[in-house]
Amino acid sequence: MCAIAGYVGDVSKEKILAMLEATAHRGPDDQGIFIKDRVGLGHNRLAIIDLSSAGCQPMFDNEKNICIVFNGEIYNYQELRKELADDYPFRTKTDTEVILYAYKKWGYSALQRLNGMFAFVIYDFKRDLLFGARDRIGEKPLKYYLEGKTFAFASEVKGLLPVLDHKPEIDYEAINDYLTLQYVPAPKTGFKNVYKLPPGHYFIFKNGKLKIYKYWNLDFSKKLDISEDEWIEILEEKINSVVKMRMVSDVPLGAFLSGGVDSSAVVAFMAKNSNRPIKTFNIGFSDSEYDETDYAKEVSRIYRTDHTSIKVNSKMFKEIFTNMANYYDEPFADNSLIPSIVLSKLARKNMKVALSGDGGDENFAGYERYNIVELDKYFGEIPNGVVTAIKPLANLFYELFPSTFSLRAKTYWDVFKKPFYSRYLYYRCFFDNFEKNNIYSKDFKKAILGKDTFSIYKTIFSSKLDNLDNALKLDISSYLPEDLLFKMDIASMNYGLEVRAPLLDYKLMELSASIPSKYKIKFFNKKYLFKKMLLDKKLLPAGIVNRPKRGFNPPFKKWLKSDLRDYVFSELNSTKFRREEIFDDKKLDCYIKRYFHTKVDYSNNIFALLALASWINKYF
Repeated sequence: MCAIAGYVGDVSKEKILAMLEATAHRGPDDQGIFIKDRVGLGHNRLAIIDLSSAGCQPMFDNEKNICIVFNGEIYNYQELRKELADDYPFRTKTDTEVILYAYKKWGYSALQRLNGMFAFVIYDFKRDLLFGARDRIGEKPLKYYLEGKTFAFASEVKGLLPVLDHKPEIDYEAINDYLTLQYVPAPKTGFKNVYKLPPGHYFIFKNGKLKIYKYWNLDFSKKLDISEDEWIEILEEKINSVVKMRMVSDVPLGAFLSGGVDSSAVVAFMAKNSNRPIKTFNIGFSDSEYDETDYAKEVSRIYRTDHTSIKVNSKMFKEIFTNMANYYDEPFADNSLIPSIVLSKLARKNMKVALSGDGGDENFAGYERYNIVELDKYFGEIPNGVVTAIKPLANLFYELFPSTFSLRAKTYWDVFKKPFYSRYLYYRCFFDNFEKNNIYSKDFKKAILGKDTFSIYKTIFSSKLDNLDNALKLDISSYLPEDLLFKMDIASMNYGLEVRAPLLDYKLMELSASIPSKYKIKFFNKKYLFKKMLLDKKLLPAGIVNRPKRGFNPPFKKWLKSDLRDYVFSELNSTKFRREEIFDDKKLDCYIKRYFHTKVDYSNNIFALLALASWINKYF
């Protein structure tokens, strides 16, 4: 794991150093710079494989015709190395060198052979071009700046800001998208002229022109029609192999253990492949409604892990949140970022590599909203008169029992007659169009006129797929990389910790996409097949497998209205935030006061406003 940086144009050592300094937390072990003519490359190293100086970057091929900066891990690099060894003399034991010679042998198609999480850029001297790519799922980030003849790239936006040709400007369309989703969808970042390369894409920069290509797409159309028992055997074997593959490391390794099904399953498979106790780490909360510590301890007891747990309180929450923009350089409002940061800091004291359970919900349909998707297929049979009658009941249910679920159920009925993709997105959204328009300023409305966040996802949905597959496809292409993986990459790399997610192995995800929907949700039992595999193979007890899903969320709803109340008002009334004139001041004030004086709960939206204010106050 590392930080990469590069600049094409009026380059200098000082510019590359400034880019690297801004992302030094990602690679504390070494730093390297290469400059040739108008091209400069930089690298901050976090040494995981081949700890010797031979693994330092930028790295060159033996003939010094190509040069690479690389962030990530290639899990099948040893197999590729054997395939390449007859043609190329390897000087190191690194996966970085394997990418170099894979490119020399196979060109851009080398991407099809890489199994891992990665973001890299290769400078080909003879062809005078830059070739950059990001892994299929989006575990590793790659941001870039393009304006005129200047092109720059970095692992984080922070790495680009020191070399912008002018002061950063807010991308208003991105802000509108952010308030809908609570993250900024690719290729936007929140900054004008600063973008992120989407997952499963590569770019070519040559003669001052940038071209972007897609090299991978997850196909849900090809289903494998076999029995449940056959599926269970296949899944166990595959998950065991991808976990084992990610346990290769030259530095101490452990696992995140929330007590949820996915992280517990990863720990179970790790224990099968280890001759020593696995180090596991857990974050809990003093509020029992949110705390999963006991579940994590139970899994630790079963597999005799070396377990460490810590509880997050409102004071810790505030300390991190007030500095959130120092971590997250895009507008971002997933409140689980707080415990993710605490967990990463805790784990890094004991190791450099941690395995996580990320990806289980997207692979095997674990979110509560997927049950709504299952119900949706019956909605077409509901008479219009019944729909009309239910709408006020849904509104009343929300007023009496305000929650994220009741709000989304209400929203769902409000858009009942819209196409499925729109209904699903409305159910998932935070600020809906009505709420946004009610608090936006007139000037901001003009700036985003005709822009609809949902329209950017319309093409993802296919009439050839059922609703569940369409929902999973959307979440894997957007929510997973832009929210969950972005959150964990920033949280972990801030402390120089590499996080590997076995359940995001692309071959496992292709296999999962071939599982019929009837095996993913059965009688509204989410993750049916995955859970059955864990139970049948006696990997986890029923009390862990069948417990209610909670998510990795702190009790911030309570904290916002108590310990953090004064902070909320202070931050949302800050001069810089209000000066941007995104919102109508009076309407925004009413919106905030309503939150504190009624039972209607829209804590996630208040959190999103706070995160936006923090970002604006930091960068503008």
